[in-house]
Amino acid sequence: MPKANPIRIAFLLIIVLGFILGVVKLFLLRFEAGDVYPAYSSLRSDPLGSRAFYSSLENMDDARVSRNYLTLRNLKFKDHTALFYVGVAAFDAESVSAEWLKVFERLTNTGGRMVLSFLPVEKKPADWRMSKCFEPKEEVKDTEKTRRNDARHDSENPSNNDENISQAAPGRRIQDNPGKCVSLKEQWGLAFAFAEEPSDKAERLSDDLFQSHIKGMPQTISWHTALYFDELDDIWRVIYAADGRPVIIERPYGKGSLVLAADSFFLSNEALRSERHPELLAWTLGESSNVVFDETHLGIFKHPGVLSLIKKYRFHWFIFTVAVLALLFIWKNSVYFVPPPKRSRPQPGGGFISDRDSTQGLISLLRRNIPARQLLQTCAREWERSMQPQKRFRNNKLKQIKSALQMIETQSPKSIDPVLGYRRISKIISKGRHYE
Repeated sequence: MPKANPIRIAFLLIIVLGFILGVVKLFLLRFEAGDVYPAYSSLRSDPLGSRAFYSSLENMDDARVSRNYLTLRNLKFKDHTALFYVGVAAFDAESVSAEWLKVFERLTNTGGRMVLSFLPVEKKPADWRMSKCFEPKEEVKDTEKTRRNDARHDSENPSNNDENISQAAPGRRIQDNPGKCVSLKEQWGLAFAFAEEPSDKAERLSDDLFQSHIKGMPQTISWHTALYFDELDDIWRVIYAADGRPVIIERPYGKGSLVLAADSFFLSNEALRSERHPELLAWTLGESSNVVFDETHLGIFKHPGVLSLIKKYRFHWFIFTVAVLALLFIWKNSVYFVPPPKRSRPQPGGGFISDRDSTQGLISLLRRNIPARQLLQTCAREWERSMQPQKRFRNNKLKQIKSALQMIETQSPKSIDPVLGYRRISKIISKGRHYE
């Protein structure tokens, strides 16, 4: 029966190892497909993602593509940047964070292009116009606290409520208040509406055919949402409409432009596989040379740690070198590069072997700051302690040495001569003769 225990342990280890390998393989497959990420994320390679569009832009020589994992308020835009905000859930256009809109103002002020597309919906949400002030997920952490501080500030300074303002667009102004909610109708000149049933296709408007920047775009594209844009200002250009309702629109904004699409299907991997429209995708880019896909609105954030900074600034070779030096130091102090001499076990009557001679031993004793009158007694005591287990000397010789020490101790401290006493004892040990 005891022989079966190792077999059981080995069988259990095999089962545990197989389970671990299966879990690792499952996670690798999930992350490779990207289905652990939300729909329309540029990290997903399945039909619901937009990774194919991202990868195709990476293969272009004249475009620099990147993903944003930081909060938008910390994002710095380069000139002529296209920001793709893909797969946004429909929100209340009457309650939009002013700070969120100011991020897009910074983009358009540098000549950038904002591309905002929404998740498809089949009908009007039940909680429509019941949500709080809309802004990206991580940026709502301190909203309530900010609102209380702003309300207290407004009550204390009622005359200064309109002083801190920033230019949003010609004729538009947004208060510099991070907790303030504004209306897209006032800022962008549009509203959201929902059809009773989603249309299955969207058509390009014929009255826009003379515009060169949309020539070559498909006449019809698949459509999968009931959301559309309503109450548009005259500055908006309708590019596509579903059943006569605007679904893809464009307008200049500051030095840049805004593009809004009520559906994100034409940017998905499935659309690029079965219904590819490269002209439409090229139109969404405009003249931008830098392309940024935002992932923060999908809840994907990156908090860089020490390892990320090491990789970013290429300090991994430095860390590797330090680790190698540390291992060599440990090896040097734990292993002899030159093997020590072999020492035979002491035989009775054999000679005494020491690594140090008498001069080094005397120097070590002197370094202990022993007074001159106690030096000889200290040497004799240490010698007797080290030699006694060996029993190399006869009893009569030990008696002679002790008597010599007693004779020296009877002298006055000033007349004690350690050198003379050392010589007498050395003669007793080496020659075996009595001292004179």
